[in-house]
Amino acid sequence: LNKALYGTLKAARLFFDNLTEHLTAAGFVANQYDPCVMNKIIDGSQCTIAWHVDDIKISHKKQSVLEDVLNYLQERYGKLSITRGTKHTFVGMDLEFKNGRVEIAMQSYLQEAIEAFPEEIAAKVASPASDHLYTVNKNGKRLPEDRRECFHHIVAKLLFLATRARPDLQPTISFLTSRCTVADEDDWKKLKRLLCYIKDTIDLKLTLRANASNIAMWWADAAFAVRDDFKSQSGRGMSLGTGMIQCK
Repeated sequence: LNKALYGTLKAARLFFDNLTEHLTAAGFVANQYDPCVMNKIIDGSQCTIAWHVDDIKISHKKQSVLEDVLNYLQERYGKLSITRGTKHTFVGMDLEFKNGRVEIAMQSYLQEAIEAFPEEIAAKVASPASDHLYTVNKNGKRLPEDRRECFHHIVAKLLFLATRARPDLQPTISFLTSRCTVADEDDWKKLKRLLCYIKDTIDLKLTLRANASNIAMWWADAAFAVRDDFKSQSGRGMSLGTGMIQCK
């Protein structure tokens, strides 16, 4: 590939190499844990640039610094599509920064998942799953291929969303992802219940805030032998104050 054509597999890598080269020349240093995050201290405060393919997010305390960085990039890439202020959309997430916190929402993704399900979503439920989530009926009736593909499509969409904006969905999604190739009627009902819960909580947002301690707090636990094959289920989460930044 001699030129980075948008949409090709090599294009993302070529753009990464090119952007990294320009930012390094400007004094930015890559995060040792994520090469798609680069930082530089400017006017006594950290300027952070993070990107996913060609979606770029830039943050700094001073607007003048942001404008300087944007001008630097536009000198090399031409006119860019830019949003400024406290509300942004980045990699499908609607971000709003206010009062020292950030709120993350993905209502449009949730609505798409609900609309992709071919049955009416109307029941009222109080949780994403019932207490028999991990129970598998060995004699359960397999879904026909068209419904299995629909099941797989919706679960994959929710997996993308749950890891970014709705950690409350993760335990259920984690189980349903393990059933995509062998989904049966019980799994279909579990997905439908999850979508009913989502419909009732579609406006729920993930709120993140760091406290003054700057200490990362971790929680971990496990439920012993809760699956039919007597495997256990573990979970963990990390926070800097309010909201889970990482959980699994």
